[in-house]
Amino acid sequence: MEKIALVMVLGGGGDGGRYGSVGESEGPVTDTQHCAAGTSRSGTSRSGTSSSASSVVDESDHCHMNHDVYQRQPLLANHDPYINTNGVIKDGVSGGFYDNSSSTSNGMVKIPIPAPHREAPRFPKEKFKTFLAFLFLLSNWIFTTASLALTHEKVPDYKPLPDVTLDAITVQEWGLNVSEIIIIISVYLCVMVIIFHKHRWILFRRIFLMMGLLYFYRSITMYVTVLPVANPNYYCSPKANYTGPLLVAKRVIQLLSGFGLSINGQHTFCGDYIYSGHTVCLVLAYLVVREYTPRRWWLLHWCFALLAVTGVVMVLIARGHYTVDCLIGYYITTRIFYTYHTLANNAVLKESGSNNFFERLWWYPLFSRFERNVQGVVPRHYESPLPWPRRWSSKNPQRTS
Repeated sequence: MEKIALVMVLGGGGDGGRYGSVGESEGPVTDTQHCAAGTSRSGTSRSGTSSSASSVVDESDHCHMNHDVYQRQPLLANHDPYINTNGVIKDGVSGGFYDNSSSTSNGMVKIPIPAPHREAPRFPKEKFKTFLAFLFLLSNWIFTTASLALTHEKVPDYKPLPDVTLDAITVQEWGLNVSEIIIIISVYLCVMVIIFHKHRWILFRRIFLMMGLLYFYRSITMYVTVLPVANPNYYCSPKANYTGPLLVAKRVIQLLSGFGLSINGQHTFCGDYIYSGHTVCLVLAYLVVREYTPRRWWLLHWCFALLAVTGVVMVLIARGHYTVDCLIGYYITTRIFYTYHTLANNAVLKESGSNNFFERLWWYPLFSRFERNVQGVVPRHYESPLPWPRRWSSKNPQRTS
């Protein structure tokens, strides 16, 4: 009877259960079936001896242990149609897989995580945009000289205005020539730095745009407020007492031929005081060199700063400008430079939005068009502008900080 009961428990009764009867079973009795049988026997033989009771307890513990082991098994069966026996995914399916090729895999599900894809920032040359920026600079430079040609006729014949600096020093006529020589040196060195920069086209484009803005503002300020000549000994061409297109064109050509400098004798027109063009050139050259050269070139930065200060002082002791001209020139040059580079170095400020107040600048659309494809801060990389040294230097990377 006990054997019949055991067969009915294991086989699931008359229906045969999963495996049928003992004689019809397709495989060995599993631990689960054995646990079920043990439970049945423990329920029918509670009045047995102590030894049989201990065996029932051992079988119950064994069943609980097997049940816990089964719960830790992987949810994916070995016959999953997407996974073969070696843990390789079939049918071209990508992603995680269950590796059952090793006895020590312990049911681990492996999910491969690819490395993050970081696209390097792009700094396109865009030479045509650089050419447009140069035309912007050239047009505003001509506009400034035309404004000076008109302002010359409006210069009042008054004594120089009171000035704290000019009244405290003795006029030194040679100071203006020294200042312009310093300007020539600073500008030439600045151009050399830009030429050897790897992203020279971007730098030229930015400088052309900023210089164009500075010339544009200067053409307005010198015309709306005309100050008397600061140095009574400075030679000014006689006034024509009329302003015709031919006269203005002639004066513009004369000023352009001398690059706006007095050292070559072509700058003989007065009235271009607010604000100082000498200060603009000196300060902008210093800012460009300091921004686009490595930090370890601190000696070069200090040299350009010393040249800028010396040039401004020479202008003042020669009475080429009033003190207010130099102060305004310094302020507007630094503000435009800092504003432009703040916009250029922050991608969020290149996007339109209600909280982007820089968008209200009248020259913001021009800036946006020139800088839209420049991604990130321009690195301080240098290379030769000629092709053959460039190929050699590409094998020898440089430090950038």
